[in-house]
Amino acid sequence: MTFLAPQQPDDPLKAITILVVEDQAATRGWICDMLRTLGIKSILTANDGMDALGILKDEGVKVDVVLCDWMMPRMSGIELLRKVRQTRPDLPFVMQTGNGTTDAVLEAKVEGVSAFVVKPFSCAQLEVKLRLVIGKAGRK
Repeated sequence: MTFLAPQQPDDPLKAITILVVEDQAATRGWICDMLRTLGIKSILTANDGMDALGILKDEGVKVDVVLCDWMMPRMSGIELLRKVRQTRPDLPFVMQTGNGTTDAVLEAKVEGVSAFVVKPFSCAQLEVKLRLVIGKAGRK
């Protein structure tokens, strides 16, 4: 009996599971719509860093990329990034914010962010960032 390996999708974006962490429901929906436009079918969502941490700690859930807002109640994006880096230093983590100051970008880089995107961003800008981080993760 011969077993065939499952075929890989042509586009690596279609194969990822992304966790969108955003406290604003309208923004979360807008981002999920963009991700679906890019062909991403496996999208998880969290309202804040605490909810996201629970999802990431669930061993039955596979997350390939985190797309996280900076400013949220209960646990900010930068706090979530710090906690994620303690256990998953190679997990691609894209920080999004409406405040793209140099200090914010530097702080996120020091904490190990994979990429940074400033709101409002376009679908094309998001695609570039996602391809960048999954490409780097694939080369490790």
